Amino acid sequence: MTDANQNVEPRAPVDMTLADMTLADPGIHRCPFGYYAKMQEESPVHYDRHTDLWMITRYDDVVSAAGAWERFSSHIDMRRDVSNVDPTEADELFKRDGYFVEDVLSQVDPPRHTPFRRLVEKLFTGPAVKRMHDYLDTHVVELIDTFADRGRADFYHEFAVPLPVDVIADQLGLPRSDGMKLKRWTDAFIASFDATITAERKLECVKGILEFQKYFVTKRDEKLAQPGDDLLSMLVAARKDDGAPLTIEEYLALCAQLMVAGNETTRNVLLAGLHKLVTDPALQIRLRRSPELIPRFVDEMLRLEAPAQGLFRRCTREVTLGGVKLPEGAKVLLLFGAGNRDPRAFPNPDEVVLDRPNGNRHLAFGYGIHSCIGRTLATAELTIAFTRLLERLDDIRLAPDAPTPQIIPHFNMRGLDGLSIVFRKVS
Repeated sequence: MTDANQNVEPRAPVDMTLADMTLADPGIHRCPFGYYAKMQEESPVHYDRHTDLWMITRYDDVVSAAGAWERFSSHIDMRRDVSNVDPTEADELFKRDGYFVEDVLSQVDPPRHTPFRRLVEKLFTGPAVKRMHDYLDTHVVELIDTFADRGRADFYHEFAVPLPVDVIADQLGLPRSDGMKLKRWTDAFIASFDATITAERKLECVKGILEFQKYFVTKRDEKLAQPGDDLLSMLVAARKDDGAPLTIEEYLALCAQLMVAGNETTRNVLLAGLHKLVTDPALQIRLRRSPELIPRFVDEMLRLEAPAQGLFRRCTREVTLGGVKLPEGAKVLLLFGAGNRDPRAFPNPDEVVLDRPNGNRHLAFGYGIHSCIGRTLATAELTIAFTRLLERLDDIRLAPDAPTPQIIPHFNMRGLDGLSIVFRKVS
């Protein structure tokens, strides 16, 4: 059975040629799906002259490239190779006040990638996350209880932000009272990955990242003196294959990865999913009556609203993909968000289809050796959250006196800027 999406964003070709369209356009940032569809039909491996990027848009091509790290390398300096902003001033700030940190997971390849991946992925296995279900359920209910009696909520600030931030703070062994710092620093990292960022905004982000570095170096010293049963203590005690401890730079790189991945995906899919439910009352009713379908709804929202619409790669040699030759050194954007809406892989791609046979094959968490380590945890958080929200709140609607939620413009990330709701508490 298919549930029609009442607010399908347009896929029809716009009155522009592909040569004139670009992901650097803020209008396309807000609604890229028409652009994706146009590329898929006319130029599925498409060179964007405005950004000097090759866009990979069809599902099979994205999977092929993401699974071939030897040809499509993730080893990219996000400060230098993504935007055109001169990094000199930022370099001086890091040199004077902080640390030059090279990524050890998402933007690096084997063999360097392998031991760090092995170090952290064991923390997020299925059994490990399953042991967290009661804890997650308890906290979801606690958050709902803070606003359930009011009949309205600022869902963004009262639920979508604190749930994943609290969870990652707890796992890292940090006080929940520092949650807004974690969000602010996460936002700084995410903004710094925008290929269209301005020089002024880039420096603002660098200052936030320096705050993050100082905070986590202090926490490292605290965990060395008094270790606990948490992820930071594990990182401090960890030893690499040669028996050496993590350097401060390696420790900071892993902290950043855990912090950003620990809350960005979950927050934005919580917002997108509830926005879908309040604008599609029939779907809300169906899921409330058949909660066993909620995991499928979560997969569909991850597919439709992947928070990371794409990630960067660089060709290590001349590569032919989709019948197109990409030159050695070509900068590539694997558009997971486009692959997720490829009608060749997902019929009726703009609709929520709860019986989709390949619904869990979406690319919201990437693919291959760089797929998101926290996939199991994020999916558990989302499933428990939507289950309890629909169980505890009825007739959830957009608050009529609140601003209309808008997509935050970003080159390759996707998320709403807010969401206020009204509802009836289930007695």
